[in-house]
Amino acid sequence: MVRSRPGHHLSFLRFGRDMHLIVISLVLANIGTRVEERFFPLYVRDLGGSPADIGLLASIMGLVMVLLAPLGGWLTDRYRRVTLYALAPLIGAAGAMLMRLAPSWEWLIPGSVLGMMPGLLVGPALFGLVSDLGPEESRGARFAYEMAAFGVCGAVGPFVGGLVYEHLGYRTFLLMQAGMLCLAAAVRSFIRDPRDAARRASGYRHPAFLPGLKAALGFMFASRQFRLVIIVACLVGFGIAATMSFFSVFMSEVVGVDETDMGLVYSLAGVAGIAASLAGGVAADRFGRKPVLVSSLVGMAAVLFWFTGARTLASLSMVWLLSGLANNLGGPAIDAFLADLTDADSRGTVMSVFNSLQSVVLLPGPLVGGFLWEAVAPAAPFWFGGAAILVGAAILALWVRETRVARDPGDAPRSPRESSPSSRP
Repeated sequence: MVRSRPGHHLSFLRFGRDMHLIVISLVLANIGTRVEERFFPLYVRDLGGSPADIGLLASIMGLVMVLLAPLGGWLTDRYRRVTLYALAPLIGAAGAMLMRLAPSWEWLIPGSVLGMMPGLLVGPALFGLVSDLGPEESRGARFAYEMAAFGVCGAVGPFVGGLVYEHLGYRTFLLMQAGMLCLAAAVRSFIRDPRDAARRASGYRHPAFLPGLKAALGFMFASRQFRLVIIVACLVGFGIAATMSFFSVFMSEVVGVDETDMGLVYSLAGVAGIAASLAGGVAADRFGRKPVLVSSLVGMAAVLFWFTGARTLASLSMVWLLSGLANNLGGPAIDAFLADLTDADSRGTVMSVFNSLQSVVLLPGPLVGGFLWEAVAPAAPFWFGGAAILVGAAILALWVRETRVARDPGDAPRSPRESSPSSRP
């Protein structure tokens, strides 16, 4: 069992100025993003798209992620992560405005693609920043603090977004989203990159794109643990991809829930997610990453199975409450686990290549979900997704092992540089 120093578990408010700015900017940038994830499929339907069209649109966006994700990760390794982290919301704002002008669902494609571009930079930049802002022993707690910000967005965004969608329309929401993204960019411009001073002192410069990509691939596939994590992530991700675009459509067309009530149950998941993120990060530091992840995946599968049988607002509320707990419990643990496996100077590239490989497998997921909906039954995508997640949980439980070395609680915490795999003997 992996244990860390007790003093690190409840120190969320002592992570420092830069970590607090990161969390504030995440709330500003992602309140609207959480709305978009939930209600965007309904916007596609409003513009004349079918469930199959929803799946096609998601697959197109996934293909762009596959092609460009390694470049985004390499950029955050080679250049200042904070600069790119601050630029990303401005790109997202431009994408939101393009989607607002779309006359039909086909015209959503360019705006959607531009709107997902920030993820190419934000994901690896945020992963690197949070990994490096403190010692390994409190890494899970830092990722939990980050995830709690997403939980706030999940609690506030869908409820407010449901009201905006129902009474003012999705185009009004997109205008509000663009404004919030610009404000997030302003906050991020004040964050300091902990890597800057060390790079200036050493004169380090990250390799060019192709050598950096080759090194990242070589590292990942040389590690048995990384290969197993990729398999688990692909199984779980495929199950999620087959269902994610259809929750709101299922509740609207099968259960008969309106957008305001939909926003309410989504917000319940967000509230539960705040507590689950904080608890999951502390547990990942205290007991290890693996047991937290297995518990999270089993809960996620249970949510998908239960969701298909929920037919009242009360039962849906219970489903989404469990969803908030299960989906967020493992978030800090998987981020901390991947950070434990990677080197501080190449985290962006490794993380983006990992995401890209996963995205290749996930590309057919939304199409499979749309096919199952139309050819079998509306519940079929959710049963398929739950089964895929359970298989991933079984592989994780049986073959993936904890990578951190157990440390005595009295040991002094190591610096981020000392904690990186490249500095170990």
